[in-house]
Amino acid sequence: MPTPVLTPSLGGFLSPTSTASPSLSVNIGQPMFVSTIPMELLNKVTTGGVAVNYRFTRHPHLYAPRMVGIELTFSNLSTEEIPIIKLGSKSLPSGMSLHEFPALSNIPPEQSRSVTLGIDYNDTTQAAKLDLVIGSRPYTVSISCPTGEMVRPLNMSQMAFTQEQAKLSGMNEATGRMSLPSTHSDAKSVTQRIYHTANILQVPSGDTDLLLFAGQTVSGGSLVLLSLGLDTMVLTVNTEKIVLGNMLVKEIKTALEKQ
Repeated sequence: MPTPVLTPSLGGFLSPTSTASPSLSVNIGQPMFVSTIPMELLNKVTTGGVAVNYRFTRHPHLYAPRMVGIELTFSNLSTEEIPIIKLGSKSLPSGMSLHEFPALSNIPPEQSRSVTLGIDYNDTTQAAKLDLVIGSRPYTVSISCPTGEMVRPLNMSQMAFTQEQAKLSGMNEATGRMSLPSTHSDAKSVTQRIYHTANILQVPSGDTDLLLFAGQTVSGGSLVLLSLGLDTMVLTVNTEKIVLGNMLVKEIKTALEKQ
């Protein structure tokens, strides 16, 4: 019997082809961490009274699962009503796409409104540039996506992890050696910090000194496999997205080495 393989299906979800093995059970998991802390996009001084914050939702965008969901919150901190807030012109690199949010009307003072913006980053680290029209004035903003937000979690067995990791060696492998602070060097602390940094899911491992995690890119559905040896302090990311893999190693290394 031929060995089955996993290929991306519509929406980027992994699905078995006619040659797939039942032992390689893989399915989309739920995020283990979703940040509730917004990041500043525009401050009230720049806009004359409206603060704009954003955060990554870590859930598939309703319009298209290939898009990263970004929640935008507009807070009217002025003393006057804001007649309209809408999306203006946009400048996207080749291969990227965007789903607009509906315009907001008549926002009273001291009130906030939230909308969801969908961006297909095409598994790249390039930023999306767009205009937010507040009242009658456009404000140009740039929204880049950390590589840890470009992936979604996968439920995967250790057998499947090992088999798929073996296919993603050589140029598809990025590594980094770390020095963990003594206060955050145990498996639980390390796992929590990895979850905060990347939207991936832990793979059961029989080795207490080896942490395994699996995910796939939101846009293209490419596997992203992460392993960390607590005894060797070596972090390894295996993925066909070479640039993304190297960036993910740097992001996780920075997060894990924080005091």
